[in-house]
Amino acid sequence: MKSRTKSTIINFLTDAMPQILILLLGLFKSKVFIEMLGNEKLGLYQLYGQVVSYLVLIEGGVNTALLFRLYKPISEKDDKKINSLMSASRVIFNVIGVLILGVGFILSFFVKFFIKDGNFDFSYIQMTFMIYLISQSVYYFSIPYRVLFEADQKKYVPNIVFQGVTIVKSILEIIIVNLGFDLPVVLISLAICSLVGNGVIIILFKQTYKKVDFKAKKDFSMLKDVKDLFVNTIGNLVTSNIDIVIISKVIGLKYVVVYSTYNYFVEGIRQLVDKIAGATMSSVGDLLVSDKERGLQVFNEFNQFVFFVATILCVPLFLLINQFIKIWYNGEIKTSLILSVLFTIILFYQIVKIPLKVFTFSSGKFREVKWFVIFEVIINLTLSIILVQYIGIAGVLIGTIVSMLIADWCTKPFVIIKKILNENVWKYYFKFIVNTAFIVIMATVLYFIIPKDISNLAVFIIVGIITALLNTAIACIYYYITKQYQFVYRFKNYFKRNNEET
Repeated sequence: MKSRTKSTIINFLTDAMPQILILLLGLFKSKVFIEMLGNEKLGLYQLYGQVVSYLVLIEGGVNTALLFRLYKPISEKDDKKINSLMSASRVIFNVIGVLILGVGFILSFFVKFFIKDGNFDFSYIQMTFMIYLISQSVYYFSIPYRVLFEADQKKYVPNIVFQGVTIVKSILEIIIVNLGFDLPVVLISLAICSLVGNGVIIILFKQTYKKVDFKAKKDFSMLKDVKDLFVNTIGNLVTSNIDIVIISKVIGLKYVVVYSTYNYFVEGIRQLVDKIAGATMSSVGDLLVSDKERGLQVFNEFNQFVFFVATILCVPLFLLINQFIKIWYNGEIKTSLILSVLFTIILFYQIVKIPLKVFTFSSGKFREVKWFVIFEVIINLTLSIILVQYIGIAGVLIGTIVSMLIADWCTKPFVIIKKILNENVWKYYFKFIVNTAFIVIMATVLYFIIPKDISNLAVFIIVGIITALLNTAIACIYYYITKQYQFVYRFKNYFKRNNEET
């Protein structure tokens, strides 16, 4: 238990702390892009990210399947099995990397189809898209190396490397754009940084895992899980990345910038909190292999923790995001109350579903949830395409929310909580509804208390700090009264043990 908790905390800190700096750099980067390159080029850059993300379908979930297959041999110190899996995985991911480059090249001829407006030449779009594609595709050639670190509860190693590379990328982008260079130069710098990051992780892998033999007999058993994981991959991809493509095609690149400005904060916070999922995945996987009976206790503590995190993050986001956008972007980005509400709802659910996500993938229950994922994709696509034509960006967000509630929230807990944890699912729903009601009430009350139309950044920071502290204090009182604070003792006991040892 001690080892799992320690690994989880180290993995989280090395992943999350740099992420805060990355988010701050991203704010400056987006502002510089708008000022120096304009909304359309920023929208084009953001569109590339969404289009390339669909090429992950080629990977099909092999990453997660490999991670799951490595838990047991690592726990049992079965070097032969580890070597067989790693040997096969390198072949698989080399093929995947080449396929992504090949399919991406073909796709480059059709990127312009996803753009309603914009004055870009076909050659400019194809060239910049291909450079961006290269900067992203090299990632796949180092996946086997990073997965073994993660399965061995040493995710902090690739965390430090790739978070460091991401920070360097952001700084370079800001400098290059400020010097007056165009988008192609920015994208070339991204490709160089990606190559360096992958090279470093391979070197560290060889130094850490000298016993791994990539020439060993290959075990492709991980591919048996891919047919079920592939569906989950599609679902996560569509839910997370379809919005910008629809907005770009139906209402234009300028609206992509509005959407992306809001989504930057939501996605940044989600990625930060999602580090919890990444940090805990290997620990939960190890727990379910060696001590399954404690799974329910850990799940309940985990659930309490994510609801507390959602409370202290989502309420201030809803209250302050519009005012910050107006101040930071000098009124150039259009804001609305409905967008802040919808984006906050999406972030809230993405946070509170983390325990379900972690236990699903750590236990290998891919097949049991795949039909829910298909249902979610169908609802999301159908509603988003219809509603965006009538109510714009809000229509896409409503489609996402409805699909999550119907196909995810109303279904997955029955599989995960009943099949994995053998617990009464209605207890989970009751806590979910009560906690959500508390958050809605607190957000509504605070909305009518905090000042509106702040135009000064210094004043905004002061108001933001006071709002965050007040929200956190109320949240602490609520979770204490409702006795949802057991997760605090886990952290407290861990740090107490560490102090006693030192």
